[in-house]
Amino acid sequence: MNSELIVVSNRLPYYQNKKKIWKRAAGGLINAVEPIVIESKGTWIGWDGNDSKQLTQYQVNQLSCETRQLPDSYKINCVPLTKEEASIYYDHFCNETLWALFHYFFEKCSINEESWKMYKIINERFAEIISQTAAKGASVWIHDYHLMLVPRYLKLLRPELDMHFFLHTPFPHIDIYSILPWGREILHSLLQCSSVGFHHESYLSNFLGAAKRLNVETNNCQTFTNPISIDFELFDTASRSNIVQTKQSAFKESMGSIQILLSIDRIDYSKGIKERLLAIESLLKSRPDLIEKFVYYQLTIPSRENVGSYQELKKEVDELVGRINGSYATEKWAPIHYHYGTKSFEQLTAIYLASDICLVTPLRDGMNLVCKEFIAAHSDEKGVLILSQFAGAISEINDCLAANPYSINNLKLAIETALEMPEPERTDRMKNMRSSISKHNIHHWWEICRKYFKLYPRIGILK
Repeated sequence: MNSELIVVSNRLPYYQNKKKIWKRAAGGLINAVEPIVIESKGTWIGWDGNDSKQLTQYQVNQLSCETRQLPDSYKINCVPLTKEEASIYYDHFCNETLWALFHYFFEKCSINEESWKMYKIINERFAEIISQTAAKGASVWIHDYHLMLVPRYLKLLRPELDMHFFLHTPFPHIDIYSILPWGREILHSLLQCSSVGFHHESYLSNFLGAAKRLNVETNNCQTFTNPISIDFELFDTASRSNIVQTKQSAFKESMGSIQILLSIDRIDYSKGIKERLLAIESLLKSRPDLIEKFVYYQLTIPSRENVGSYQELKKEVDELVGRINGSYATEKWAPIHYHYGTKSFEQLTAIYLASDICLVTPLRDGMNLVCKEFIAAHSDEKGVLILSQFAGAISEINDCLAANPYSINNLKLAIETALEMPEPERTDRMKNMRSSISKHNIHHWWEICRKYFKLYPRIGILK
């Protein structure tokens, strides 16, 4: 039986490791969208990260998965990509071209005709698999910059389908976007959809400005802004559980029972990891009285390990951590604890809860859900959030400490302010942030998105 709701993204929510064991992937999109697919008994189409030449299909509860109990109410279809195809389409075009350009790192942007051709081939392949999977008149919800040509190809194959697109990155100003030789083609494809959604008003404004400048008609497409959120109740409930309470106590003790500063990022030049480390170094230099008074825990999630710029960034971060610890560590204390890897949901929630200050300071970010997860996990109503003025989430979270990550001194002062903030002020700020995020949660986001779908009355309401 074909599905009435098809969710499409570059990567699936589950992947096979080298031992052929399925694991749940990390990422805000997965956490946000999977409950919707479960409730709607839909199908998720994407790539599982493996070198493959043929389509494979699974019922999710049949997977051998070591990480968590699996839902039983939706299917996944794995789009086949060979190792060579993935390298050209994903590593080169998606990351070295689109990601760099959309995050305003145009000096890192590579314009290559061959990688563009592969991007078109893979997007057409996705469209063909969607066409084979979707029920008549189904709603197809396509996500993010990897798949911006899918609407064009799918419209040719199945013109009756109800197509929608949501972009999870910034959309750049036309002066930046026009660097892309194929920009008009991409806009024309996206505007084949019934709706196109963005996280922030400025991204929508840039999108419409680009369409106007490049003479692409927008009349038949509804565009809107709707900042993505999280399952607030999931983190809030977990943070109160015995297992998380035990883990957070153990984590706090392992850090020396002093103030914990936390950052969680993919290894990515847009995340501002080096800038934060330099701010920590500057703080220790100017405030030696803070030595042994706090610890900074940086959890860095592996990402795009085949891309040269990411390999170089990891090397630079490793060296910077070593330099700072080498300069300021004492016999019983090191300022930076650096972990490269992933954590389970319970471990992650415990780390959020144990941490006193969370630094979310990207140089540019479409939204960023780490800050919202930190807030939701603090059922104790404590904790301070330092948030970049260049993160999409800044427009929603008024009681954070806003910081400019391009200014090491500004970052340093924000950290200093957070460390010395009185407990009553911390509690007041956290209460206000929790109130806001609990209302504008993933249920609220989905309710707004689904109103654009023709199948609106039948597509699941999140419980």
